[in-house]
Amino acid sequence: MSEGSLVALPWDVLGQRSSQQELNALRNSKTETSESRDGSGSLRRLSEHENLTLGVATGVIETLGVQPVLYWKNSFIHGERFTLNPLLLYRGVCISTMNFAICTGIQFQSSGWLQKLVAEDATAKLSWKQESLCAFLGGALSGPFCSASELIMIQQQRFGGSIVSTWSRVLKTSGPLGVMRGLSTTTGREALYTAGYLGIVPVTQKYFSQTLGNDWIGSAVGAVGGGLVCAAITQPMDTAKTCMQGDIERKKYTTTLATLRKLRLEYGGVTAIYRGYWWRAVFVIFDFFALDFISKKLAPVMFPEKMMS
Repeated sequence: MSEGSLVALPWDVLGQRSSQQELNALRNSKTETSESRDGSGSLRRLSEHENLTLGVATGVIETLGVQPVLYWKNSFIHGERFTLNPLLLYRGVCISTMNFAICTGIQFQSSGWLQKLVAEDATAKLSWKQESLCAFLGGALSGPFCSASELIMIQQQRFGGSIVSTWSRVLKTSGPLGVMRGLSTTTGREALYTAGYLGIVPVTQKYFSQTLGNDWIGSAVGAVGGGLVCAAITQPMDTAKTCMQGDIERKKYTTTLATLRKLRLEYGGVTAIYRGYWWRAVFVIFDFFALDFISKKLAPVMFPEKMMS
């Protein structure tokens, strides 16, 4: 080895290290800029009431878009004919929007509050386990409201009447605890659901953004993969909940396990519990993608001073 090569080698190594450091700094800068621009990490940047407002606004927009899919899913389960009539597709959209928007607001608010407890700094980065756990617990905290509101909705769909008269009838028939019928299954469903759109989707989006420079691939993989798994796990919960909340007198459906056993025996096999699964899977996948996309677009518009800082 020549003298020149012995002198040049350290400079080459230093040059390579410097280039690598510059490249890493550039990647980190792009990632931080992208996160500020698309609203990633917005739950930790915003206050509790701002997260609630963002969640409600996101829920309203999302519900108006997903309402037809929800109608098609329910009509398939009940054996009704497919339709494109907007008067039928958007039947009950007002109460549906109110319910979903408030639930989403609670999930945003609770998950953001839990993330702040874990991170203790709005700019700190959380691991995917931490983000998913905060989303899971945040979704669980929305369970009581979701359970009570959905029970009233189901009772209205079955027997008619106003919200006030339905509340009065449920309280008279089952007492205060009757309003919380189906609470455990609703809480489990909402916990897994929130972990999907506030945990799995953002994590996969960040991964593909940093490795491939493409947010859309990450969103698609997270929404489709997480949506299929979430729909499969929560389908029995949702089916049992719907049956139990429609039978507050407990004439046919009692506990969750007893309800699932009865459905299996009555309709023949476990597949009966998964009737309409693919419609529900489409619904959840659309939800995951839409909630992630809408919230990240709305956050910088609604709260520019915090999202761009």
